[in-house]
Amino acid sequence: MKIDRRVAVGIVAVAILIAVAFILAITYGKKASEFIYIRNIDIMAKDVNDSHATLEFVITVYRSEIVKNATLYVYVYDKRTDLLLRRDEVKIPERQSEGLNYIEVALPFEKDRSYTLKFLIVKDNKIADTRMASISGLDTLIPKDKRLKVTLKDADFQIAGVKDGKANVRVRFYVQSLEDYSDTTFHIKAIQAESNVLADESWLRMDIHKGKTVIIESNLTVPKDYNYMVKLEAWRNGSLLKTWIKYLNLAPTKTIPKETTEKKVKFEVSEFVRTPVPVPYTKTKAPGFDILACTIALAIALIWRKFK
Repeated sequence: MKIDRRVAVGIVAVAILIAVAFILAITYGKKASEFIYIRNIDIMAKDVNDSHATLEFVITVYRSEIVKNATLYVYVYDKRTDLLLRRDEVKIPERQSEGLNYIEVALPFEKDRSYTLKFLIVKDNKIADTRMASISGLDTLIPKDKRLKVTLKDADFQIAGVKDGKANVRVRFYVQSLEDYSDTTFHIKAIQAESNVLADESWLRMDIHKGKTVIIESNLTVPKDYNYMVKLEAWRNGSLLKTWIKYLNLAPTKTIPKETTEKKVKFEVSEFVRTPVPVPYTKTKAPGFDILACTIALAIALIWRKFK
């Protein structure tokens, strides 16, 4: 059957129009479709103090070339009670290319609580994507001024003398630091092992230099014939940061036969009576009052002597 020329031309024209429309639909249809979803969430500590930690959330989203009227909402809940604590929102900006987009949100948190977070992307009053996260253990974050990168390398004890039932022990600790510190105080104390009674102590303020082994030593006087836990505490800015324990056995145990009755350790409380050592971090009187009092007392004494 012979097809009319005009019909053939019409068919070809319609086919061309359909092809062009299909190409245009693919090209502009992709541009017109909008989508956005959360791909990843990274968390880092931005600022830390004694009670709070400010965390920065880097939310990675993947989006189409055109995204309008989109907002990121962050809901913070108490993990124990599920109560909503706060809600924050960030407007997602428009851009001219498809791909990854990074949104940063900084929020403060109390360090003694755990949290559940919900990240919600809303577009045109419809939920586009949701992601959950949890945060705990914030109390382990230490402020910069209270960090102490110090390790204990070794410790030894030397008996300097024995008198009146007391042993004078030279205690020596070897510590090494990864940083320089000029505000570190060390507390050395001997604690009787069985009773946990403090036998003696001393406080030392020392400068620590990076990469150097520092010897921290002090003499402790303790009743002999007892065993002790000797502790080294590292303090900085009024906070106890690290503690190491070494054992001093002045009454070593002996292996006894199985049939022998166990003998109780004799503990004389009076041997542990001692004068308390002042703690460096206790409050002291305001400076100047002692000098003023002495000056007034001296003036009164001179006047009294003159009239006498």
